[in-house]
Amino acid sequence: MAEAVIKAELREKGTKGELKRLRQQGKVPAVFYSSRDKNLLLALDAKEFRHLVFSRTNIFDLDVGKGRKKPCIIREIQIDPVTDEILHVDLLGIKASEKVTMKVPVELVGESIGVKDFGGILEHHLREMEISCLPKDIPERIEIDISNLNVGESISVADLTLEHIEILAEPEQTIVSVAHPKRAEEEEVAEEVVEEGEAQPEAIHGGEKEEGE
Repeated sequence: MAEAVIKAELREKGTKGELKRLRQQGKVPAVFYSSRDKNLLLALDAKEFRHLVFSRTNIFDLDVGKGRKKPCIIREIQIDPVTDEILHVDLLGIKASEKVTMKVPVELVGESIGVKDFGGILEHHLREMEISCLPKDIPERIEIDISNLNVGESISVADLTLEHIEILAEPEQTIVSVAHPKRAEEEEVAEEVVEEGEAQPEAIHGGEKEEGE
């Protein structure tokens, strides 16, 4: 079932400073969650894990040593918005016969006729979608063909039919639409006016939640 194997080191629960030092050593802090086994605190090789992510591998075996391999998927990745460094990873243990719930990216395919021929503005509203399916049916991405999408038209979740996959997003959610050029410009100006008139919220700093809880 697994498409790849990645080695992991067991680690103790660390402070913020200790996790920072771990990252400086080329490691990524991770937590493995499972409904059948106890949760594990792990350290992954940063380069190896980044390669796994960009290869779009859905299912992989987590090698935790002593011949123990745990099939899993990536549940969540925390990335530094400035440096693009992977800060933390949540992994979810899976079983071939049990459905998993996860989010997959939505990719637009083709060139909208409304944009190409009539100057419409393409608006991609839903960039990832939550689904439920067996591990073997997990798609790398959900592709939406927008070639026939004209000005004023849209594609919503309800318009999709995916074999062996249950879509958990709300049916009325719009995935992509093509707006009239003038309307799109008016909405953009209105948004700018609202943003300028809003007061800046005061930053509130609460206590940090310890990792793995």
